[in-house]
Order: sequence, then C-alpha cells, then structure tokens
Amino acid sequence: MKKSLTLLVFVVLNVSSFAQTIWKDTVFVSIPKDGFTHELYDTIYNNSASPLTLTWNKSGETLLTGWTGVGICDATVGGGSCYGWILANTSHNLVIPANGKATLDVQMSALTTAVDGCSYVTVTTNFGPITFKFCAWPTATKDFDNSNFVTIYPNPATDYVNILINDKKVTSINVVNVIGRRIAKFNVDASKNDDIRVPLDKVADGVYLLQFADASGKVMGVRRVTKQ
Repeated sequence: MKKSLTLLVFVVLNVSSFAQTIWKDTVFVSIPKDGFTHELYDTIYNNSASPLTLTWNKSGETLLTGWTGVGICDATVGGGSCYGWILANTSHNLVIPANGKATLDVQMSALTTAVDGCSYVTVTTNFGPITFKFCAWPTATKDFDNSNFVTIYPNPATDYVNILINDKKVTSINVVNVIGRRIAKFNVDASKNDDIRVPLDKVADGVYLLQFADASGKVMGVRRVTKQ
C-alpha cells in the first residue's frame, strides 16, 4: 500500500507586460561550480506592428564569494552585441523588429570553492527590471544517485513520484526548489517499508532536490528529481 502525501505548493509565474511587450520579471538557473562560463537569458517579445527600442543596463548585483560575472549580450534577428561586466553598467540600445523578439543573455561562473547558494544580477530596461538568479548546490553532500539507499520512480516525473527509503536512519525529507528555498518537509516512519507517493501535479516543471535527513536534522544525502 502506498502512503499518499499532500504536498501543497503555490507556484507563481511572474510575467510582466508593457504596451505590446512581454517578458519574465525573474529567470533562474542551477549551474555547477566548475569555473566555466554559464548563461541565463530572458526573451522580450514585441507583439506590436512597429519596431521598439530596448534600452538596458546592468543596475545591480549580489555575487557570493567565488562567483564572477563574465558579461551580458543582447541579440535580435540580424543584430546584437556582447559587453564585458563593467561595460554592461552603461546604457545600451537594441531595436526589436515588429512582431519580433530580443534576448538578454547574462553570463556567470562559479569556482569549485565558491559559496553555495544563489547570486543575483539585476538588469534595468525601459520596460521594467529583470532579475537573473544563478544557483549552485552543495558538492560535499553525499548523493544517493548511485546507491540503493533510496529508490525514486518515475524520474523524470509528471504527476507524482514514488520514494522507497531503504536506510532506516532517514527520518525526514526536505523538498528544495531551484533557488534554494524549502517548499515542503515531511517525516518518514522508519518502521514501515511502504513507498511514499508525492504528488507533483501542482509543481512547476523543473529540477528539485530531495534532501534526506536523520533524526538530528543532518542531511545524509540528496537526490535530484525532474518534473516535466
């Protein structure tokens, strides 16, 4: 018999609009701490019958230790440029064609010794500000992916995921989203061997971390789950 858990998650997709322009206020990505450059972009759509000028500049940043901003590129059909981190502080213009689109691409890197968590970059445009969030997960925590301590299926998942915990030391599970916020926590009865079914139909598509903790709250390992 499967134990059913009610996981209440409120997911808000924040999409802004100005005149005939549509874009997302906040975009985020999870990157590895490997010292390489990783990209995160947002797309601005011009739904009008006339060209529009996009004016933008990097207006703020909160970078954790070991994180480095590389540059920002803007692009549309037939045009666009890339700017270094300092040059991105000044104002730049890009014409978005009628019924066309443009992208802003922020580039970031994190050293293997970088602090875990999220770094933030704010780009101000004439249509409104956009926040770019780059997040990295801890690398020192044991991952259950290649062990038999935890079995998770299906993964990737759609409406639900089943969890079978074979380690009796696990007493709780934290569900963490891509920006590092815990969205749910539930206890595990170590005396039972039933599968735990976690509903995902109310959860936005993406990657989530399941943190498996013992009675003292120490995280014994993590497992990644993809909702699609």
